[in-house]
This record gives sequence, structure tokens and C-alpha cells, in this order.
Amino acid sequence: MRSPEIAELTVSLDRTHPLPLPQQLAGSVRALIDRGVLRAGDALPSSRAWATRLGVSRGTIVTAFEQLIAEGYLTSQTGSATTVNPELGQTHPGRRGAARASTGTAMTTNAGGRATGMRREPIDLLPGQPSTGALRTPAWRRAWRNAADAELTSLPLEGDPRYLAAVSEHFRRMRGLTRAADTFLVTAGAREGLALIVQTIAAERAGAAPVRVGVESPGYPSLRRVLARLGCELVPLEVDRDGLRTDRLPRGGEKPDLVIVTPSHQYPFGGSLPIARRHELLAWARAEQVLIVEDDFDSELRYVGQPLPTLTALDRADDGTVALLGTFSSTVAPTIGIGMLGAPAPLRQRLLATRADLGTPVSAVTQRAFAEYLASGELARHAARMRRSYRQRRAAVLAALGDLPQVEVSPMDGGLHAVIHTRRDEAELMAACERAGVRVSPGAAYWRGPIAPTSPAANNPGGGATASDTGSIVIGYAHLSEGQLAEGLARLRTAL
Repeated sequence: MRSPEIAELTVSLDRTHPLPLPQQLAGSVRALIDRGVLRAGDALPSSRAWATRLGVSRGTIVTAFEQLIAEGYLTSQTGSATTVNPELGQTHPGRRGAARASTGTAMTTNAGGRATGMRREPIDLLPGQPSTGALRTPAWRRAWRNAADAELTSLPLEGDPRYLAAVSEHFRRMRGLTRAADTFLVTAGAREGLALIVQTIAAERAGAAPVRVGVESPGYPSLRRVLARLGCELVPLEVDRDGLRTDRLPRGGEKPDLVIVTPSHQYPFGGSLPIARRHELLAWARAEQVLIVEDDFDSELRYVGQPLPTLTALDRADDGTVALLGTFSSTVAPTIGIGMLGAPAPLRQRLLATRADLGTPVSAVTQRAFAEYLASGELARHAARMRRSYRQRRAAVLAALGDLPQVEVSPMDGGLHAVIHTRRDEAELMAACERAGVRVSPGAAYWRGPIAPTSPAANNPGGGATASDTGSIVIGYAHLSEGQLAEGLARLRTAL
């Protein structure tokens, strides 16, 4: 097939745009396929000819081609032209250019002969799902094998001393937190650790009144569900692009008993609480006698710079006001069910009294396996590998969606998800995603109380549209294969 004339492939590159030129070019080629200008089997101009035409380096063209080949849009063989994948109809059935130019768009027919659209299985773009394929290394298997072979002896209420020592060293190396091993307790994850705190406070109050808990709005829904299940009264706290608004914290009779914050990586917008606000938060908590629960979720999966120090590192070690929730659900897998809870000594003793009644929820085998896995340094190496992989997926999300008008992809400095804002009604947006065959999470699920509909600042962390005229969705991009992610983003682009 004759290669299309370069003039027919209308592509514009903007050197002032935040997206790199190769990503802009890749997005333009996808758009040409969407419009049917390029179809399965069509040959593209040579990288050298296209570079001359666009006034860019040949490396820019080659990089864009390599990205599209990896996504399954293009194919290339030595000595032959780069072409639109002849099997595009199988790898990306939703693309308009999936059919060859000579055959038209493939359709199916029902029993009455009426043409119908291709039925497609929905692609799961729901957030909160890490990739687990790279986990099963020799070090991982060895840790579990050794733990299973160990003698089954009783462990202290706070957990296996080897596990707690490994946790202490892990936080020192990865998060800049110097706390002794006897600061920590083993937990079955962040939700179980939070429940332990709430149950301790509620039991000490003997049901005099529900425990009041301040929660970021928007914030992580699963922790709010735990609190609701435990009968807590939730107090929504406003956030902006930098995280919790410490200038609007309630005082006096309106103050909560404890607040849950995500200072290193606010969920879902991803902001990092500035140092001035961190000090303001600590001062407020000490003055109002409020316990701060720092949720360290996703903080090690940071793609811009190094993981940030914890809020706990700024607190007093002996009689501080911060309890630290940690989990390995993002860096390892949610199904492992192990985490840690760091607390000042007075609070830790109260928590152990509750634990004595409820028992330790994590098996000795799991604690011993993670003690070895952490001590070997393999978890740190695994986290580094996953950061590199997730950084590439983050780039794919920005490349696929970053050039759409009326759409803003919130900056993703870390984590496993992206927040997408539009000027469309959210219900309409969710319906469009369902029609396109992608499962996403509605932005409204992350809000609590009256903040979302009444405060444009709270619903507008990245600038642009306000709460009254926007809809948003949250997507996950870590758990899918490259081909699945590419197809999911293609469908999502159509919906947007």
C-alpha cells in the first residue's frame, strides 16, 4: 500500500506545551486513527521524512513510534515502513481506523439482520489496584518458605520483634523517620489500625458520645466507611491543591477528637502539605488536644523527587500527638493484609490494652515472612522497580488524555491513580464512560458533607472550572497490562 502523503497527515506540535514533543506526536497519530484518516495497514511516512516536515529531530519521531508500537497501534519490521497495526481491530476494537480501508468498518448482525455495534468487555480502570506481576522474586519466595518452616511460637501483642525492627529500619531509610522498634505495633492494614484507635477511644468514653473524626474532603472513601461502621461522627475538613486547609480547622466545641490526614500524598488530588501547614497542624492539635492520624498511603510511590518525610518526623517522639498508619497494600498487594501503627508511648499502651482483648489479627507466618523480606532490602528494590513502571504508565495517561480540550488531568506526582476534571455533568460523564466500556470511579464518591457543592475552592485544586460546572472521575492505571491500559485510555478518550 502506498504511504500516505505527508501533507495529508495534519499534525501540529507546540513547543510551549507541557507535554514532550514525542507524546504530542503520539497523541496526534492516535487522533488520526480515531478520525479514520489512518486505518489498519496504512504505512506512515519514514521517521526521517516526517522529522524534516515537522522541523523536529528524528529521535522525536522514533520515540513517538516506539510508544505507539508498544501500545499496539503501530507495527514495524526491519527494512519495511512503519504501519498502522493490521490487527488493530483486535488490539483496539473501539478505534474508528480499526477496519482496513478496503473493507470498511466491521459490524455484527443480530437475528433479524440489523447491524449492531461490537460487544466489548468493559476495561477496569478503577483506582486502588497495584501491579503484582513483578512481586514473585526468589527473595519473596524464600521469605515465605523460611517463615513457614519456622517453629510456631507465640508472639507479643505488639507483634514479632523482628518485624517491628525491620519496620523501624524501613521507615528510617525510606521516609526519614527515626523511631525505635518499640514505637510500632503490627496491624492487618490501615483500616484495622484505624479501627484499633477508634475502638480504644470509644471504650474509654464508655459510649458517652460518638467519636468525632475529622476527614479530608475529598478523601479516601474506604477509611470513611470504617468510621461510619464504628459509629463515628464525621467532620469534613476542606482541602486545596496543597492538601489540608490548616487555616480552617475547627476549634473549641466544634473540634473533632481526632483527624485523619494524608500530608505526603493527599488522596485523590495528590498534593503534599507544605512545611508551614505541617507545623500549623501540629500546633493546632497540641492546643486543642486532638489526635492526628497520619495515613502514609501511597507515599513511597512518588515519581517526582524522592519520597517525602512523614509528618510524624516533626512530632515529639515521647509525648507527641501523631499516630502513623502504614500499609504495604500499594507497594506489594492489598491481599497481603499487613501493616503497622506507630504511636507515642502513652497512646501505644492504651492501644495494647485494646489489643489484649481483641487479639493480634496478623499470623506469625506473615509477620516473619515480612520481617525477612524487609530486612533483606528487597522491598525497597521492588518499590524502586514499581516506581519506574508506574512512571511510564503515568506518562501514557498524560499522553492519551493531556491534549483534550475542556479536560484537565490533575498532576500525578505519585500514587496509582489520576483525577480527571471536565466541564461536563458528572452523571453524564459516568454514563459516557459506561457506553465506552470503561469502569471508573465518580469524583463525588470522595467528598464528605457540604464542602463539595458549596465550595469552589475545595473542588478546584488545579484551577479552571468550579464545583458548579464540573464533573470529575478517578482512574487507576497500575494493574493493567500495557495493551489493556492503552485500550482503556483509548476508550476513555472517546468518552471524554
